[in-house]
Amino acid sequence: MTELTAEKVVKILVEKTLGLDVILKDIELSEEKFMRIVSLLRKIGRFGDGFESEWSFTKIKKQINKNLEFANMIAELLLDGYKDTELQEYIPRYYLDNLNYREIGSSPIVARRIRYKRSLIGTYGGKKGYYVEGKIEKKLVEIGTPYGKGRSKIIETDIDFAIPNTDDPWIVIMSTFQETTSSGQTNKTRDMLSAFERINRHNSRYNEKRVFVNFVDGGGWLARKRDMERLVNQCHYYVNLKSLDMLEAIVKKHIRQSK
Repeated sequence: MTELTAEKVVKILVEKTLGLDVILKDIELSEEKFMRIVSLLRKIGRFGDGFESEWSFTKIKKQINKNLEFANMIAELLLDGYKDTELQEYIPRYYLDNLNYREIGSSPIVARRIRYKRSLIGTYGGKKGYYVEGKIEKKLVEIGTPYGKGRSKIIETDIDFAIPNTDDPWIVIMSTFQETTSSGQTNKTRDMLSAFERINRHNSRYNEKRVFVNFVDGGGWLARKRDMERLVNQCHYYVNLKSLDMLEAIVKKHIRQSK
């Protein structure tokens, strides 16, 4: 097979109705994951005037056909995206390695390796949430604060992290990390908003200052913009992986007040 170039890939994307579909299938990347990556590119300023809402797969195809700059950017992404140092900061290596159509499209060995990795996706998917909660837990250990997990009579739902404990939580942290959209997001959003409301009612009734912290991260929330905005607005503090250091100031302020 002749070497793939950006010009050749653009030709495939523009001239073949299912060109993008076929390439994504070849590199073993789902439409949904691809949509998240395009949203990321827009959000970090690679294309357009910013990010307002996620584009559908159909709209991405239309943009490729009518905008050569965008088509070239997508072609380069598909060919050599795994080398992009900026994207390495945001996209897990597990998925970034798929953006290697230059090799995958011309090497059966590379293609088999990608298929094998995809066979492990269930295992990987199960580990993501544990990894993120582990980051929060590690930060709490560094701060030196006691914490508990589980049910609490104050908010009547499972708490991801209750400081100092579930019996008398003065700081409640609820965590969600989504790379893609899922039905579980609706339930998680409901639980987080309910927890915030219950804490506010409890504070109003007993004149207390317990606080609710929403930890929300992952590209899957880009497609749930309204839910994301609600989670950011309906809490006392919003934290993500980049702002995790905020927890120390939150703990020092509110645990001191509770004594």
